[in-house]
Amino acid sequence: MIKWDFQNIAYGPDTSQKLDLIIPKEKSAHAIVYIHGGAYLVGDKTEYPSFLADYSEDTVFGTINYRLVQENNAVCMGDILSDVDSGLIKIAELSNMRGVSIKNFILVGHSAGGQIVLLYGYKHHEKANIAACVSLAGPTDFSDDVGWSGMAMWGDDLKTRLSFLSQVGSRLTGHAIELTQSDWTRQKDYSEFRKHVLEISPISYVSETGTVPPTLLVHARDDNQVPYSNAVRLKTTLHHASIPHRLLTPTGSGNSHMLGGEVYTDNSPIIFRNQPWVGEAKKWIEQFLH
Repeated sequence: MIKWDFQNIAYGPDTSQKLDLIIPKEKSAHAIVYIHGGAYLVGDKTEYPSFLADYSEDTVFGTINYRLVQENNAVCMGDILSDVDSGLIKIAELSNMRGVSIKNFILVGHSAGGQIVLLYGYKHHEKANIAACVSLAGPTDFSDDVGWSGMAMWGDDLKTRLSFLSQVGSRLTGHAIELTQSDWTRQKDYSEFRKHVLEISPISYVSETGTVPPTLLVHARDDNQVPYSNAVRLKTTLHHASIPHRLLTPTGSGNSHMLGGEVYTDNSPIIFRNQPWVGEAKKWIEQFLH
């Protein structure tokens, strides 16, 4: 278990804008920052993958809470990305207070956090000095209509799923989105909101910018919350853009949205035991820690 140097440190005025941080006894260090999942509706910074704690002795390690989408607020994706930006700035400030200069940031996120990591990293990697992005079962492409419309987690029938995805999409983009058929990219009115769907899809920024950070994707084929096809689509796009990347596809008990992770109590780390992909992921991360 990590012994935090800073806990529940505010990086903004909202009660959700808090972070936890551990700073090593180094003059200069890389930083690994985790962004939690929860469908943009729930989740907490304490729910980080347990294996990330292995780097806390010689790496700055932080985990961030951000403003969630709630009925009583107007939080959209732009607000969430702003929170990540402010959180990284605060992490750098606290590290400097301890005499530690941050070399660069490696961003890691699960589920919704994976999408946030990719979107922020792809849009702001030069400004924020992002060395790499790691998405664990994160959305990459909201125009993947066939994949998304088949995700059982979001409703027992197509109508319910389309309603949920429409609501979340509208809130994240700040623009009205109404999905009326499984292949919504063929809706007559798709052109009216296509721009907004693509704006929150990390895959869009690979072709636009050409250069994005090296990317690790970990995604299970049997994920019932985020389609595996999302990961495959981004992998293909990264390949064509000659961006260093890797896609790990867990098997066995890891063949799920949780990738084999277990949570024993609320607000506690996600424990991974005997998951072969974890060793491969750690090897991939460690190439950026030298």
